[in-house]
Amino acid sequence: MRLTLLLLLGLILLGCQPNTEPTRVGSNRWLGYGPIYLADDLRWTESAGVRLVEYPTTTGVLRGFRNGMLDAALLTLDEVLLLQDRAPELDLEIVLVANVSAGADALFARAPIASLDALKGQRIGVENTALGAFFLERLLDQAQLSIDDVTVVSLPVHEHVEAFREGKVDAVISFASEGPALERHGARRLFDSRQLPGEIVDVLVVDRRHVSTERRLQLKALWLTSLRTWQENRAETDPRLQARLGLSAEAMQVTLAGVVMGDAALNRQWLDSGQLLRSVQHLSDYLSERGLLANPRPAQQLLAECRGRKC
Repeated sequence: MRLTLLLLLGLILLGCQPNTEPTRVGSNRWLGYGPIYLADDLRWTESAGVRLVEYPTTTGVLRGFRNGMLDAALLTLDEVLLLQDRAPELDLEIVLVANVSAGADALFARAPIASLDALKGQRIGVENTALGAFFLERLLDQAQLSIDDVTVVSLPVHEHVEAFREGKVDAVISFASEGPALERHGARRLFDSRQLPGEIVDVLVVDRRHVSTERRLQLKALWLTSLRTWQENRAETDPRLQARLGLSAEAMQVTLAGVVMGDAALNRQWLDSGQLLRSVQHLSDYLSERGLLANPRPAQQLLAECRGRKC
């Protein structure tokens, strides 16, 4: 009953947009994006004038955005910066912080590897995505190793456990949700996103050219309403998300323990304190120093509150 009442409230809050083209939001299946999937499952996206476009990985999301197939997307901050740099015609704006990784992304390794410097000469499995490459780069920074010191094995996430079990890799960069299965085959967690505070942050980003200010507010309202519904009705909403995202109850709990979801309070805090701007600037500087951004833009341009003035 409570979920039904909230659903009706959500429809009232989000309103109907029957005479406008839907805003196409791209996403891969990641629990940190759960609110948009729950909203879609409850059919709130339709009422809010949103069409969720699912991709197997963020590589597809980025390609879809560059090719004009999307108006908005859920991406990590580093992916947003790379997208803006490689598709300068886009006019990107971060609408909200979706979640902050605090252990959800991790490196798992087999014995006798017990420290990061012991990765030298080892085979590391990692998904061929911008986030995978970024996490690997930051991991090697921490270990004081270069990419030439290790052998990188490109693996989609669904192959991580099998490759580790079969001895094809010595370590793997994966999601915490894969941790229980990896640990059953002797893996141990050596490093995770808690050691990179404020660096692995998922955001909802739009192209200002195609998404009006009003629609941006509706997208934010859709996210916050769906997240609140999820958090206040876990007994009813968790099974929906597990089925939609193909997660076990154990994997869901492990993942949620490693993320801080982007509710209204966290978004106010990150904006008011300047944390979001600092994170964008830090990542922009990092990527620029490594020659990954050809023409970095001022970090303020990605934030509505900062555009045209200093924050």
